[in-house]
Amino acid sequence: MAVFGKIDAATFANNVAVTNGDATVTKNAADTVVVGDILELSSVAYIVKQVTSTTTVELHKAYAGSTDAALAGAVRRTAPKAVAEFVIKGGDSNAYDLVFVDTTEMVLAENKSRGINSPGWWLYRTYTTAAGDTKHKAECLAFVHATAAAAGDDADDTVVADVASAVTVTAQPAASTSSSGAGTFTLTTSTTGTPGALAYVWQRQTASGKRWTNISASLDTGITYADFTTATLAYSGLAGDTLDGNKYRVKITSAGGTEEVITDGAATLTFGS
Repeated sequence: MAVFGKIDAATFANNVAVTNGDATVTKNAADTVVVGDILELSSVAYIVKQVTSTTTVELHKAYAGSTDAALAGAVRRTAPKAVAEFVIKGGDSNAYDLVFVDTTEMVLAENKSRGINSPGWWLYRTYTTAAGDTKHKAECLAFVHATAAAAGDDADDTVVADVASAVTVTAQPAASTSSSGAGTFTLTTSTTGTPGALAYVWQRQTASGKRWTNISASLDTGITYADFTTATLAYSGLAGDTLDGNKYRVKITSAGGTEEVITDGAATLTFGS
């Protein structure tokens, strides 16, 4: 994910020594590091939690690679204090994403729909309500008004949309009536911009209920679901009318961060001819 920008980046003049399974890094005294700096070691980012001496620092988590007594190319970057404190205190271990938004991304409608509306470092997560709807929570940790070239993503994320794009449902899922006990619900879509790969989450609402529930293979007794992460939901094993009136819809997102689209939920299930 995007955690920090490229401001004040500096490559160490000397190699460092790191130990697998430990957070200790041994450096040359000439390479300056302070608490809150970010070290990139083998392309993985770590926050400096403590400077124990002129030649030793402790990272906020254990080194993920193999032991290396002479690791070359370590890069130090300076992150906003709020971001560094957030990570050191364990914020990167919860369900939130830490994302960077540049001045181009901040104006896109698909990002504003998630509550992300200014440049800088954002704390973001999405969750599903008891009714099955998607909600967004976004908090700006550090405001940085800069272009991507000056302070952009070190590693781009898939939460924040980079360019304007959209997904449109061109054919809603239709009702399905089956006497054989098997059938499908399907939809078609069109896209604009560069949304990337689409992701589908099919949901079911019972005939007497109001809650939309994410579908799994054995969600309901008397029916088996398949392909519920694709554009076509399949079912089989339906032997009677006990599930008649169940409704189905699908939530569509994309790898490029497009705004979520939900079908109209009018697709119903009926057993019979």
